[in-house]
Amino acid sequence: MAYDQKAEAPNNYRTEPASRSLPDEDIITHRPQWFREALDAPYESRKVKVDGTNIHYLRWGNHDPERPGLLFVHGNGAHAFWFAFIAPLLTHKYNVASMDLGGMGDSDWRTSYTRDTFAHEIGAVAFDAQLGPKPVIVGHSFGGFVTLMAGNHYSERLGGLILADFTVRSPETHREWFLNDPLRKPTRIYPDFETAKARFRLAPLQPCANGFIIDYIGGLSLREVKLGANEGRRASSEAGWTWKFDAEIFNGLEMGRDHPEIYKNLKCKRATMFGLESKDYDPTAVDYLREIAPDAPVFVVPGAQHHIMLDQPHAFATAVSSLMAQWEADGALAPSGEADGALA
Repeated sequence: MAYDQKAEAPNNYRTEPASRSLPDEDIITHRPQWFREALDAPYESRKVKVDGTNIHYLRWGNHDPERPGLLFVHGNGAHAFWFAFIAPLLTHKYNVASMDLGGMGDSDWRTSYTRDTFAHEIGAVAFDAQLGPKPVIVGHSFGGFVTLMAGNHYSERLGGLILADFTVRSPETHREWFLNDPLRKPTRIYPDFETAKARFRLAPLQPCANGFIIDYIGGLSLREVKLGANEGRRASSEAGWTWKFDAEIFNGLEMGRDHPEIYKNLKCKRATMFGLESKDYDPTAVDYLREIAPDAPVFVVPGAQHHIMLDQPHAFATAVSSLMAQWEADGALAPSGEADGALA
């Protein structure tokens, strides 16, 4: 998630630099060998039309449709390249895709957004990318929410869901992230690319020692704006660079109070991971998850805050790989009869 204006984020977000609480000497700025090799791994850039909108995704691996696979779904305001250094760590055994949700990254914008349109996008990409007989979906933060919604639609066709730092809350602790917020302002336009990139922030705010990852995803979070153009919204009176996401995505977006019932009644495997140092990690919420779905793993990643894959990329990939291996051994990723017809 990346923002430079408080009005564009849930109202408890701040806008200070993400690295403010870390001394400069603790921030890794050079790209280590593993990261360079991951970015050099071949991949395909694809699009699939969903409810009339082109949805962009990246895909790694081979063309064996029977090989198990997984799809990464990014958080609020982020994009597919947040997992471009994670996917190659898993392609020795799995086909992997990472998508841009509608209105974000390189996907097209919609006139309106709902939890069901996001769910349809996830289902369409998972099946278009041929990620095995039963794909696994990994959703981070807001991506965890819409991944859960995809499970509500397609869990019989999925191998499992992994929610990363997204909490399924009890009815008593339910909260809407966006519904009662003021309307989002248009994203700020900066005069040049470097000025815009320097304003990249993680949201919610947290320090990240892996500065080389922040530098990488920050540069891919921007789009050029020409005078008089702005992706079908009010024509821009400025030219320059701004964030790729549609500022109107979350206006009036309702999350719903039915998450516990959806999570409990999924017809596929599920698991939840948290960063041990994340503000979203709450032992009470973990107890609730284990109460409503005793068979579903819930665990933490040490040394990670909210953005687990940025803080601890190898531990994040290992956790995903371990769940995939267990679910594959359980037979959850194998075909179970004829696939359903068109997407619901």
